[in-house]
Amino acid sequence: GPLLTYEVLTAFFLEAGFLGVMLFGWKKVGPGLHMFATAMVALGTLISTTWILASNSWMQTPQGFEVIDGRVVPTDWLAVIFNPSFPYRLAHMTLAAYLSTALFVAAAAAWHLLRGRTTGTVRTMFSMALWMILIVAPIQMFIGDAHGLNTLKYQPAKIAAIEGHWENDPTATSL
Repeated sequence: GPLLTYEVLTAFFLEAGFLGVMLFGWKKVGPGLHMFATAMVALGTLISTTWILASNSWMQTPQGFEVIDGRVVPTDWLAVIFNPSFPYRLAHMTLAAYLSTALFVAAAAAWHLLRGRTTGTVRTMFSMALWMILIVAPIQMFIGDAHGLNTLKYQPAKIAAIEGHWENDPTATSL
């Protein structure tokens, strides 16, 4: 609960405050303010990603708490936030968002190029998207593997389910 409250206080209001300027202010504000509003929405989204994934990661690999009288009580907020799976989940999700966006932009640019609209803007859009894909995709594979190894360490039953190991053979060696 508190982590999602932090998300609302730090990210949601930032995003909501600048989203209207970004979407509807194109011809109402100068290009500098419009770019700033767009950057603030992007920053708010990253902050939101951080808090939401901290909350979800804690549910996957809980740390920094004690059970007192049947209630879960946080004892170390840094351990709650920066639990063992958090860095992997944050990096993996953020890179996935960048990669998805680059693929979408590349597809939109390719659509224009296939229709003969070969303006400099469209070529630049296509080039930037392809460079982003070229850089981010290999990093995403590396982070995804590291995330999988982290999940194997802290949640071996989850990896067994993902891989379809439905029978528990005690004589089998560990992955």
